[in-house]
Amino acid sequence: MTEVKFPSMVDMPDKEYFAHPAIDQTGLKKFMESPRAYAWHKLNPLDNSTLAFGKAAHSLILGSGPKVERKLDGRTKAGKAQAEQAKSDDLVILSGSDYEKLQNMVDYAPDMNSLVEGKPEIALFAIDPATGLELKGKADWLPDHPGMDGVMWLYDYKTTGHDVQDFTGSAYKFGYHIQAAFYMMLYRLVTGYQGAMGFRFVVQEKQEPYDWMIWELSENDPEISLVAVKQIREALDRLSFYWKNHIPLEDMLNQGLPKNPLPIRFTDWQMNHLIGDDDQWEM
Repeated sequence: MTEVKFPSMVDMPDKEYFAHPAIDQTGLKKFMESPRAYAWHKLNPLDNSTLAFGKAAHSLILGSGPKVERKLDGRTKAGKAQAEQAKSDDLVILSGSDYEKLQNMVDYAPDMNSLVEGKPEIALFAIDPATGLELKGKADWLPDHPGMDGVMWLYDYKTTGHDVQDFTGSAYKFGYHIQAAFYMMLYRLVTGYQGAMGFRFVVQEKQEPYDWMIWELSENDPEISLVAVKQIREALDRLSFYWKNHIPLEDMLNQGLPKNPLPIRFTDWQMNHLIGDDDQWEM
């Protein structure tokens, strides 16, 4: 296994990266839900089949990662050998329909290196100076230098089954503002970079016509400076209590969401819509 130093940038396979115990942004977002959600995430990692399509897309479009093959008949000798190889980190197998879909996506995918010269799938490791917690993140595309605007834009490739023009909704739902702020913080801790920073999501549709767009968050945007930075800081401070007191994950499973009854209250917009008093009925 690759030896990890703090801070450092490392080109390492996913299997080694995910096995490292440092805290990533996904785990931190789980902790923001509850200690139970975090512990469950750590104790029950997703299996490879759940992540197969996204992993395959990253491999082919970013140009770094395992081979991708169409699934063979598992009853044949070749199919059995393929399934065995897929247990490693060297091969992702997809159903025939997913394989065809991915090939179409690749044909219309962005050329990351034409957007900005850089390197794919670089792991970042650093120590949070306030808590001593070990942090990690794997940048989908790490530019070699700031852009023409003087901003160091980090890039993340995502696929979506929704309207690529409505990515703001997905960003809110899945906490992508936290991902952006976490990676920018991590990059500064690893490199000591002091210039302006931002985070760009290259988002591609998983259905025809497989189009893509770029969405971005600057470190000065309120979603980052007023919200995500505060959320990350508070979560790391609270998580450090469990770390410093050596509280096992099994004990954290007992600390889930609040169980006292909570009132249901619709927003003003929802109430107006339900009683037929919203603007859509005006002539």
